[in-house]
Amino acid sequence: MAHRPPFCMSHEFMEVIVMYILEFLLEHYIMLAELIGLWLLMDSGIHLTKNTVLVTRIVIILIFTESVLWSLELWTRSFETLSIARPILSSTIYLLHPAIMIGIIGMGDGIRKQKMWICIPLTISIPLIYTSQWTHLIFWYTEDNVYKTVNSFFRYYPYILFFFYAFALGIYLIESFSLFYRKARKGIFFTLVFSLMGVILHVVVDVDTDYSTLFASVLILYYLFLYMNTSKMDPLTGLMNRQCYYADSKKGRERISAVASVDMNDLKKINDTMGHKAGDEALQTVSRCLNFNRGRSKNVYRIGGDEFAIFYYAKDEDYVKNDLELIKKELSKTPYVCAFGYTMTGRSETIDSAMTDADQKMYKNKAQIKHTNIKNIAEMKQATIEVIHEALNSGMWGMDFDEEGNMIKVEWSQQFRKMIGFDDESDFPNELESWSDRLHPDDKERVLKEFNDTIADYTNQKTYDVEYKFKTKDGQWRRFHAIGKLLRRDNGVPISYVGMFVAIPDEANAVS
Repeated sequence: MAHRPPFCMSHEFMEVIVMYILEFLLEHYIMLAELIGLWLLMDSGIHLTKNTVLVTRIVIILIFTESVLWSLELWTRSFETLSIARPILSSTIYLLHPAIMIGIIGMGDGIRKQKMWICIPLTISIPLIYTSQWTHLIFWYTEDNVYKTVNSFFRYYPYILFFFYAFALGIYLIESFSLFYRKARKGIFFTLVFSLMGVILHVVVDVDTDYSTLFASVLILYYLFLYMNTSKMDPLTGLMNRQCYYADSKKGRERISAVASVDMNDLKKINDTMGHKAGDEALQTVSRCLNFNRGRSKNVYRIGGDEFAIFYYAKDEDYVKNDLELIKKELSKTPYVCAFGYTMTGRSETIDSAMTDADQKMYKNKAQIKHTNIKNIAEMKQATIEVIHEALNSGMWGMDFDEEGNMIKVEWSQQFRKMIGFDDESDFPNELESWSDRLHPDDKERVLKEFNDTIADYTNQKTYDVEYKFKTKDGQWRRFHAIGKLLRRDNGVPISYVGMFVAIPDEANAVS
């Protein structure tokens, strides 16, 4: 018998390869269309993070790999004797299923939030499953290529591993997306539950099947879920954004029981003095405080640069007050301050009118905070001045002038009155004569001339700087050093005359 030339064998081999490729394409047509379409759509995923896009692409590759390996494993079943490729392929497929679930969790940054413990069960399972062909711990193949499993719960170990990660995904969804409406969460939970039910049914009836199409469908729906919900988020703070605020104020009117308006103080000052990075960190810190005790009872929105809003759902006024107090307590642990105002929606016809009322209350609170801050600063400055004057044994004085240069007001500080033995304005009035009448006769003419000459010097070059003897309340003559400076208008007319008395130490006060 004549032998076929080599190219004929090659031709037959190519026909087999083409046939298997066509079968693969036909069997996985829907899955391939979904994965390729999703891969192309991700280029327009402007609302999603680079991490989400990267991990999604990795999951697509894993699903495609699983489908290819499944087809190869299906082909090895036709062998009359066992090929070592079959247990390796089966083990890899079993491990790819939980790896795909981990990837889906990672699409929403779930691995970072769940910490790396999420990978421990899969890591432990790798040697167990890959060595099972020889240890017979879970499954193995006989020499005549027949699949065998142990008669214990370990026979379901690959499925238990898969369900563990499906459960982890469900927990992650509950924790990470509890701020969204119940309807927004139903879609992904519906998909997850029905996908698991499909897997359970295949296990119960003992039907082996490829889950790549199921994974692809879940991936697309989950990606769509992430895309829609990420588009509702403010990218800097992770709070819901202004667009979502307007949408929720309309569709959630019946459930919203209270609204709160929040404004962060001094964000511009932080940006101008410390840089925008510090401003971003401040906004993120404030947002975490506002989101404190979040649950399903409220949604928090960033509706402007330093403006926030909170919607409370089916909660009474006591709950709202308590929650705002908890937020303020969290804020007190930071260097940042916010103004708050809230309104119960039952008192308003619309959410907009309720928010307007909350805004007005917030601005009143903001004014109170500002007034308190100014008052505290003023009190601190005044206390500082008093301490300085006490240390120096000195006191301030001041005088105001009208536009004609006539003196209209004299003010002696309480520190000065205290230095010379007087209590208050009743026994030492705010009049020039209260001071001038107590100057020593030997000094009075000279001191008043210096005082008036300084006022009359419209060039503002002269400074009032004199020493003199002054009679205190107890009738004693004490020596003082007085300095003063005039503030003037552009034409030289004085506006105010400010100065300070300093008591000369006692050893220099031997006045006869």
